[in-house]
Amino acid sequence: MSATAQERAIVTPPHPQIGGFARWRFRHRQAIEGWLILTPILLYYSLFFLFPVLSNLYISFTRWNGIQGAPKWVGIANYRTYLTQSYPLIMFNTLMFALIILAVQTSLAFLIAVLLNQKVVGRGLYRALWYIPTLTSAAVTAQVAFAFISPFDGVLNGLLKALGQPIVIWTMSAFWMRIAVIIYSIWRGVGGPVVLFLAALQGIHREIYEAAMVDGARERDMLLYITIPLLRPMILFVLVTGMIGSFQIFEAVLLMTKGGPSNMTNVMLLQIYNDAFVNTNMGLAAAGAVIMAVLLLWFSTTNMRLMSRGQAEA
Repeated sequence: MSATAQERAIVTPPHPQIGGFARWRFRHRQAIEGWLILTPILLYYSLFFLFPVLSNLYISFTRWNGIQGAPKWVGIANYRTYLTQSYPLIMFNTLMFALIILAVQTSLAFLIAVLLNQKVVGRGLYRALWYIPTLTSAAVTAQVAFAFISPFDGVLNGLLKALGQPIVIWTMSAFWMRIAVIIYSIWRGVGGPVVLFLAALQGIHREIYEAAMVDGARERDMLLYITIPLLRPMILFVLVTGMIGSFQIFEAVLLMTKGGPSNMTNVMLLQIYNDAFVNTNMGLAAAGAVIMAVLLLWFSTTNMRLMSRGQAEA
């Protein structure tokens, strides 16, 4: 049989005497094949994303301990709780930590990447040293950080004793504990943006800088008018992912401060954990998760709009 005859045999519809289902299956064979391919992906997406999100949204309007009984509908009572008691302070702490960590960490990562992109001795070692904290377990690094601020046997108090100065109970000071959480979070998370900025910097052709140098551009001019504009997509990516990561600060607060003193370092993710597994109030925890998701969505879209507007104006 020739190739033309084979093609004609393949596309020939079923005999008219064959049932209607067979004719319908033949007409929609491509759509059926497509849905058969997509079915495992859709099942996975529905089971591990869509269903949990919708379930969490429903539970946020209920009161339920997560163990026994059925969820009891309470309307927006859980959301009102976030306007009373200590929850506004917790939301403020989360926002403050996120903005400070994002601003300092992104700026520091960019400067480190620019320096590490130069031809210096031991450049590979320096890159590894900056990235090691990111790969190390948060439980380990948090315990190491707490060893510095331990009230009685910490490294900082040991230095104060050696200098003849009175020791400081760091864990009782809201100011110093906030500083400790911010410094730890920046130190542990700066490695990821450094690697991303380094990859983006190495993607800029050297000929662009050489042409600018021929025209008399200085290092500062090349940084402001060549490097930063060409890194706008990477800066946007780092800002969006960094905001998400900064909002999800958890291990540092849990292992170093436990939210104290007086909830001055407590954050939303830790409070969601406490509401769900300590206070067994799944409805309040689900409401906190929804509020946090909305805040992240708003900040992410705002960053993308600002960066896109700046890129269009440039």
